[in-house]
Amino acid sequence: MLPWRLWLFQRKTTALAGGDLPVQQIFRLPRQAFAADLIAWCVAGLAMVIIYYGFFIPYMSTSVKVLVGCGAFGLFSGMLSYLSSERRIVRHLKGRRSFTMPVGRHLTVSKKILILIFSVVGMIALAILLMVLLDVYYLIGQDFSRPEIYWGIFKEIAFALCVMLGIALVVVRRYAANLKEIIDTQLTAMDEISRGNLETQVPIVSGDEFARVAEKTNQMMEGLKERDFCRASFDQYVSPEVSRKILDDSIAPTGDLIDVTVLFCDLRDYTGFAEKHSPREVVEMLNQYFTAMERVVRQNGGVVLQFVGDEIEAVFGAPEPDPDHADHALAAALAMRAALAQFNDKRRKQGENDIRHGIGIHSGNVLAGNVGSEQRKTYSMLGDTVNLASRLQTLNKQLATNILISGETRQRILQSDVSLRSMGNHAIRGKRESVDVYSVE
Repeated sequence: MLPWRLWLFQRKTTALAGGDLPVQQIFRLPRQAFAADLIAWCVAGLAMVIIYYGFFIPYMSTSVKVLVGCGAFGLFSGMLSYLSSERRIVRHLKGRRSFTMPVGRHLTVSKKILILIFSVVGMIALAILLMVLLDVYYLIGQDFSRPEIYWGIFKEIAFALCVMLGIALVVVRRYAANLKEIIDTQLTAMDEISRGNLETQVPIVSGDEFARVAEKTNQMMEGLKERDFCRASFDQYVSPEVSRKILDDSIAPTGDLIDVTVLFCDLRDYTGFAEKHSPREVVEMLNQYFTAMERVVRQNGGVVLQFVGDEIEAVFGAPEPDPDHADHALAAALAMRAALAQFNDKRRKQGENDIRHGIGIHSGNVLAGNVGSEQRKTYSMLGDTVNLASRLQTLNKQLATNILISGETRQRILQSDVSLRSMGNHAIRGKRESVDVYSVE
């Protein structure tokens, strides 16, 4: 038996160490180990009976005991070999990071437990029954008293029970250790996932229900990664605040009437710049400029709604309410002026000319909501407030200024350290009444 077991162990170890054995063949190794042990013990029992009949006085009861005993030991030995192979496979596939789901029929956890229970109970019951029948048959034919017969049967049954229960306990502990290793493998991966590591995958190290759990967990992780990729990509085209509102489906179908401050910023002499540079250079400059401006808008609580050509449209006080939206819009405009100065410093070092921009700011009510067709929509601000902010931005060219705010915005500003210069009352295209305009110095 020992050389046979050693040969099988060496064969399985070599197969796993190779690293290139297909998963389907790997999962067949435990069953092969079980069958090999069971067959070996049965052959050994049969050989013992043949030898017994050839060299000793043949007793049927002894032959049956030998066959049943070898069958029982073969069953338990096969279970231990099965579980030992399974444990080596778990560790091998965990180190190999295998994510291949085995195909075909495999023993489930519930089936393994049922097989273990029925095997233990069945073999114990069969052993006791045969012992009682054969021992009674044998002892009655001898010159023993009844108490001696009872005591002899009791000792044999007690011995068999202790041996079988001891072996069964070893099998149960081995199976529990295998389950713990599989569960720990999955819990380790779950801990990584709970920490936000979406690149984690659960190795598939068995062919039972735990393999299905690992497979579904990995599919869930792929879905989460795809969702995060879509959200990250979405946030590059729509501001995170707006994307959250869209994804939460919290935008009213008819829009919301809200009080905000709208800021428009437009580059000066953009047409001339575009004529002197290649389209790639124009896009590169715009991306760098928009990145610098969008950063300071966000830092001051604003949201860039869209980039239109060389123009920026931003809003303060939406989608999230902000009672100090006028102050934050003014702070953003001043920060944009400082950011533009830094941007031009870098351009001068590169031998490029300065660029200029104009900013217009106005406060008031707007209708915020989804605008567009049934197939394609955009989150927009509509109303006179938006139009007037855009007109003020354009008015900078006429007044030779770079930041203009309306009288309405001036009344809402709480900052006292901001220098404002009145530019008078101006007629604005599209408005019946003239508007008080102030320049931010």
